[in-house]
Amino acid sequence: QRWKMPVSRVAVLCIVALFASQADAFSPLSAFSGFSLRSGLGSSQARKQCPVAATRVAPLRMTATGLDAEAATDDGPLLDDTPKFISKAEAKALAEELKSADGGFSTDQLVEMAGHSVADAIFEAHPPSSLGGQKVIVICGKGLNGAEGLTTARYLHHYGYSVGVVYPEKKRNSEGVLLEPNAGLERQVRNCGIQVYMSVPGFHDQIGLIVDAAHGTSFEGERPKAPWDIVYKQLIDPVQLGTKPLVSIDMPSGWDADAGMPEQPIPDPEDEAPPAPIPVLYPDTLISLAAPKLGVSKFQGSHYLGMRAIPFETKLKYGLNTPSYTGARTYTRLSDLSQDQVAALEASVAAEEAKSAPSGGAAAAAAAAA
Repeated sequence: QRWKMPVSRVAVLCIVALFASQADAFSPLSAFSGFSLRSGLGSSQARKQCPVAATRVAPLRMTATGLDAEAATDDGPLLDDTPKFISKAEAKALAEELKSADGGFSTDQLVEMAGHSVADAIFEAHPPSSLGGQKVIVICGKGLNGAEGLTTARYLHHYGYSVGVVYPEKKRNSEGVLLEPNAGLERQVRNCGIQVYMSVPGFHDQIGLIVDAAHGTSFEGERPKAPWDIVYKQLIDPVQLGTKPLVSIDMPSGWDADAGMPEQPIPDPEDEAPPAPIPVLYPDTLISLAAPKLGVSKFQGSHYLGMRAIPFETKLKYGLNTPSYTGARTYTRLSDLSQDQVAALEASVAAEEAKSAPSGGAAAAAAAAA
């Protein structure tokens, strides 16, 4: 009899235990603590060196109830398999299949899901309280990556951030009419009271975070032309915005979706006018969409995966092996991979490169994988 406990007390203890186990499954809790899960290496250092030099985030074990920081070990998270990094051609085929009659998704739906998940991941990596009231500036291009940026800006506004959008170039038809979905998304942003700028605003000291949604997977490796040459210069220059935390959506601007960072031109000592370096953004945080791309396989900053609603059969078809999403989260983390998983990932990337390499390059790629 002395070990019996009143039913009411048992119920209270069960409820407390339930909430304690679920606490880490809700990312908004981080907003009240001001704790940021982004990479510990500052943006300025990362951009002076290279993105692969960024410090890896301490691994968190992924459990059925969310990210359990107390259970963190060097073994990394409990993932079902190593996620597959897909090529640009596979990414295009995946998008076309989702938008087909059998897939049933519209472009608007995919853009909305992408922007929603990006905003949710930013809420965890850079909660509003960590910015101290400073602005988030979203750099938007004229394509679908820019559409995802506009959607992200709207969600961040509703999440309590002070947001501005830089939108220097817009896509129009032959009659000069702005094309959808970007035209409608821009109206939504303006209707929220978000300021839209043609160029990066001059109040650099009031900017706390930059979101790169300029080009995504469409970038072909060419040098940026106006107006992007000026925008890139401002984002890279440490005197202007080069020290600000930077988040890239799907692909960092300046990177190729297959090849990654471009090879910088080697100056000729006899050349009186050596070629200028190709501007490349080195983000602290990368949020891939649907599946990470081959070009970011060696990225070692804080890496997230968004756009959760890929049908299971489609995942099987493309062999995506994406990690599980916890609870109601629209994103998951990829930067918590164990060393074994990283090694397996690098081997799979080397194998993919070997398939497309010439006969001589294939042997080199195979040797690198070994």
